[in-house]
Amino acid sequence: MNLFQRLSFTSLNFPTSAAGMPIFIFVLPFYADDLGLGLSLVGIIFFLGRFTDILTDPVMGLLIDKFPSRWGKHKHWIFLSAPIFMLATYLIFLPSTTSPSWIYFFGGLFLLYSAFTLSSITQLSWATYLAPDYDERTKLLTLRELMALLGMFSVIAIPAVVEITDSSLQAKVNAIGIFVLFCIPIITLNAIWQTPDYANSIPGERSDNSFKNFKKLFSNIMLIRIVIAAVLIAFCMSLNGALYLIWMEVVMELPEYSSRLMLIYYVVSVFGLAIWRYLSLKTSKHFAAGISCIYAIIVLTSGFIGYWFIKDIETGYKLIAVGSFIVLYGISFSGPLPLINAMTADVSDKLTVEVGENISGTVFSFLTTLTKIGFALAAVLPYLVLELYWGFDISIGTSNTESSKMAIYYIYTFVPIISYSIASYLLFTHSLGREDHEKIKSELSNHAV
Repeated sequence: MNLFQRLSFTSLNFPTSAAGMPIFIFVLPFYADDLGLGLSLVGIIFFLGRFTDILTDPVMGLLIDKFPSRWGKHKHWIFLSAPIFMLATYLIFLPSTTSPSWIYFFGGLFLLYSAFTLSSITQLSWATYLAPDYDERTKLLTLRELMALLGMFSVIAIPAVVEITDSSLQAKVNAIGIFVLFCIPIITLNAIWQTPDYANSIPGERSDNSFKNFKKLFSNIMLIRIVIAAVLIAFCMSLNGALYLIWMEVVMELPEYSSRLMLIYYVVSVFGLAIWRYLSLKTSKHFAAGISCIYAIIVLTSGFIGYWFIKDIETGYKLIAVGSFIVLYGISFSGPLPLINAMTADVSDKLTVEVGENISGTVFSFLTTLTKIGFALAAVLPYLVLELYWGFDISIGTSNTESSKMAIYYIYTFVPIISYSIASYLLFTHSLGREDHEKIKSELSNHAV
């Protein structure tokens, strides 16, 4: 592929991240507080929406592997995901009522995450064909992550601008929704037009793949280890996102700077992506991903210690300290997950040799199914624990008890430290490296001949 084709393909991740990231940071607090559903109910609805979405992942993976079209294995699925994505974005980000029911919110989330599932699994499966080489795959999937970061950057920039004239969550959420609706059709149609697909995928072609292949993946130790690492990392990232606005308002007492500091966080993560990509190409994917986890642990530990020195100082100095923490932590954000996606693609190649057919859709649906458990639990668990155990009330902000404020701080810091520690061990001990993949690639070439 030429550069424009690479950009066209990877840009499919732009609207997905632009709509997905605000769910944790803006949409959940918006529905919990402004629209009156409450913190616990919103957390439960989000978990149920994610859980039902988890159930659809194996089906989506099987469909991608089993039903190609005259245009290839992937293009038609990307096309079908776009209208579902647009409808869900409209329902969630531009609600027509100020008092939506829980059924309305659940339905919107289910549609949104179904569109995400179909698009994301298709993209990852497609990448195994577009970049068959070990390092080329890293380059393509880190470029895809860059597009995700640009999408996040955009939807953080929008609220940062909007809050200058209107600081309400509704204004921010509405503006994000309009932006995403504009992007989806343009990016989707361009990617379908520009990106090559399997030339030998024709109507009527059927894979022998079934749900048995999905079940067998649970016994693949190599895949299970990197998937567990992905689940833990997804949990960390989602937990920090779900608690970020509350952490900024209640613990750090800097709510007016939350959007702008988050914008800086995602800008820095672009530079972080370049660091982890470079390290991966010089060493290996699993080593670079493990180092990024260790780095996150060091930053979180330093932030925990530093908090006790800054919690009572003047606002200006506190802003500098919190901003420094966010900058340093942002470097780790984009490190592990795109490399784990590339590692999963390598394992998928290994399984193609063993099984005798390409089951990349099934393999990536396995990864996303379990990873989404981490995303879902990260929203429901801290919200439920804070509200039911510590009596935290989101509507009274800094008037909450000191114990509930400290609970937010400890959850925000120590849960990720523990999760990143386990994930780093699993990544460092991954055994499929560059030389092993070259042998697998050679076998695939022989089978193709």
